[in-house]
Amino acid sequence: MRVELDGEVLGADDLSADILEFIRLFTRGVHDWVIDPEEVEKVTDYLREHAPTLAHAYAEFATKASVVSQAWSVTDQPTVFVSRVTIEDDLHDLRQSAVLIVEDAVSDRCFLRGVAHVFDGGDIVDAITERRLELLHGGGKDRACAQAPAARERFKRTPRVALFLDSDRLTPGETTKCHKLAEQLEPLGIAVHILDLREAENYVPNEVLRGALRPREASQLLDQLTRLTPEQRGHFDMKHGFPKLKEGAPRIPPGHQNLYDGVPDKVIDKLRAGFGTRLTELLEREAASGKLTARHFEDLGKGVVEELCAILTMLRKII
Repeated sequence: MRVELDGEVLGADDLSADILEFIRLFTRGVHDWVIDPEEVEKVTDYLREHAPTLAHAYAEFATKASVVSQAWSVTDQPTVFVSRVTIEDDLHDLRQSAVLIVEDAVSDRCFLRGVAHVFDGGDIVDAITERRLELLHGGGKDRACAQAPAARERFKRTPRVALFLDSDRLTPGETTKCHKLAEQLEPLGIAVHILDLREAENYVPNEVLRGALRPREASQLLDQLTRLTPEQRGHFDMKHGFPKLKEGAPRIPPGHQNLYDGVPDKVIDKLRAGFGTRLTELLEREAASGKLTARHFEDLGKGVVEELCAILTMLRKII
């Protein structure tokens, strides 16, 4: 997060230990120091008095931080303003890892890291790797939402907690249980992102799906998948496909309503197999290797790229 120390704080002799801990957080890259160039001299004098052996190095860092601060344009990343009154609570909050509650820590970690690799999110990848962003395993939507209030209680003034869930939508724009659960958390100051499409696997590009199965099998399945519209693809069960057809059972699950009306039976039947359960792992591998670009996600439908970038923006607001 971006952090600005109030001028009054920088002149308080009794806060030297807290101030030095903040500066250590800045120099380690845990948070960004927002400092006006006019404050650098005050900081330098303060450091000479309270940390003479570190004064030179920290003063140089303050100068560089002030240059970066001036270069920042308008941004939607929040700034924590630290005052004499709030410094104890702010330090308590900012020395901790941010928390992202997910349904499945393994699968969702792969998805988020994969997306970050493609959309200039190296800072997000680093935060996850270095555990500055803790992914808290929910074990399902209900349990994930149930853990959110306790995660919120870790923080005193600045709640650095977010929730990330699949939507489970079987039709475009459907309001599901996931949305209703998430509504209960927003008053707590917890950031929430519910995927627009059905699941994270619906955001896995065709380029990745080619490697999910044996070449011939994957090619045949992809041939049928490309016959779907973006809306149909976005609400298809990518992992398990359509349920096996049983006598007397509907051709497709009734929850899809008329979404797949007009799709030939041959296409539906071929897609009953699905692409397997390792799709987000494959996404991360292909993204990390540099084989994926934004174009591969643009092909998934209107608004997909914007949504994925919005997820990264949400994470930056709490990291």
